[in-house]
Amino acid sequence: MTHTTETSPFGRLVKWVRDLTGGLAKLISIMAALSLILLSTSIIAGIVLRMIHIDNSWTYDLDLFCLIWLAFTGAVATAMGRHHVTAGIALENLIGRGKLLIILRFLILFSFLCFMSYAGFLQVLDSFTMQEITLDVVQWPVWIAKAAIPLGAGVWAVAELHKFILDISQTD
Repeated sequence: MTHTTETSPFGRLVKWVRDLTGGLAKLISIMAALSLILLSTSIIAGIVLRMIHIDNSWTYDLDLFCLIWLAFTGAVATAMGRHHVTAGIALENLIGRGKLLIILRFLILFSFLCFMSYAGFLQVLDSFTMQEITLDVVQWPVWIAKAAIPLGAGVWAVAELHKFILDISQTD
């Protein structure tokens, strides 16, 4: 079987897409780390404020927002590290990782993530237009938390595309 070289136009395109998707996934991994830091800081601030009897209801919502962002951005980082459990893992153990299984797994997961990203975008849009806010003192806009869903699912789809390109180019 012939492989495309990186000097052919198609090979350069594949390399460009691979580099772009990998870079985007790394950027989201940094966002996951920042979400974890902000979550930890917010929890500590909430504890300290509670100890000195200062209203800290705003930290609870900030904790939830950070946790939501951490869940979706962390999923991308986990998927890129190939530590994410997928439905194909049982089949891979039984029949190996052939091209057909790689393609089927990618198509199913990529389609689901694209649908989830689109549905999440519609929820963000509804929340933004309805001007949903939290009930605490700060009145956080709810669309900020909901934005983690389309962004996380969309970049997770990009990460899956990155892994798919790597897998297809390495499999004979």
